Amino acid sequence: MMNKNWIESLPKMDLHCHLDGSIHPQRIRDYFAAAGKALPDDFDRWISVEEDCPSLTEYLRCFDLPLRWLQTSEGLSQAVVDLLHDARAENTRYLEIRFAPTLHLEEGLSYDQVFQALERGREQGERETGVRCRFIVCAMRHHSMTDNLAMLEAASGHWPQLVCAADLAGDENAFPNRLFAPFFSRAQELGLSYTIHAGETGSRENIYAALELGACRIGHGIAMAGDPELMKLCRKQEIGIEICPTSNFQTKAASGWASYPMRDYLAAGLRVSLNTDNRTVSRTDQNREYLRAMEEGGASREEILQLLKNGCLMSFAPQELKDAYLRELEQFGV
Repeated sequence: MMNKNWIESLPKMDLHCHLDGSIHPQRIRDYFAAAGKALPDDFDRWISVEEDCPSLTEYLRCFDLPLRWLQTSEGLSQAVVDLLHDARAENTRYLEIRFAPTLHLEEGLSYDQVFQALERGREQGERETGVRCRFIVCAMRHHSMTDNLAMLEAASGHWPQLVCAADLAGDENAFPNRLFAPFFSRAQELGLSYTIHAGETGSRENIYAALELGACRIGHGIAMAGDPELMKLCRKQEIGIEICPTSNFQTKAASGWASYPMRDYLAAGLRVSLNTDNRTVSRTDQNREYLRAMEEGGASREEILQLLKNGCLMSFAPQELKDAYLRELEQFGV
């Protein structure tokens, strides 16, 4: 209980949180009911997985139903408001919310309408909760380069006030990072920072490629474990590593806490942070991730505080927000 109370008291940041993986189940139920559509009998299995999730395929199908709701401006705005309220309840101060704009165009929305909906949701959510957020736009590996570049151009008009960075998500093994050099070259020309999903499915090569492509952060990075040269390179370049333990166990990126590299990364001086990835799909939140890191992963209080500090330092947040957050952390001995 002492650990739980302490964890809950800590101010937090969540830098790797997908919007479509963090939708309140009741929103989906209400949407389908209003549309006169039937939900699957095993609805719960379509929106969340357990710790013993059998495969990545099972995990990924949990995005299908939420994306149906997120084809409307109202759905997008409300999803952001809900997420900021969830964040306030767990003492999270700032989120970087990931989403793939192109996935929200299936029923007629334009890119402009998508970004306008997110802006409305952010304004309402920040006003009601005091939690701050920005958005990371994800190119999808299975989309054409033409579509991904069009998305990037649309997003660049909302940087840096709404959009703080770009990302690359999807099937890492089928579509290696090096295929997307033109996308990240254009991001550099537009002045956009970017993080890249890499090393979630066992490929160290994708992490090396992400660094060569100019990423300043790596999403997951689990495959780096056991490669001291790669860890040294990331430390030298001060690359942020966004780990998401519960999700990593469920997708089989990692087998469990006994072999999880979180503490090894900290000991090596890597700028590693702790994140949720998909709150609804993984049945998690920031308090649960940090408590598990302590009680199952063996992290000390000093290591927990280092994870929090790292998250701030590697975030794309405005400097004044970072400064205020670090001052708040000083109360806990950081």
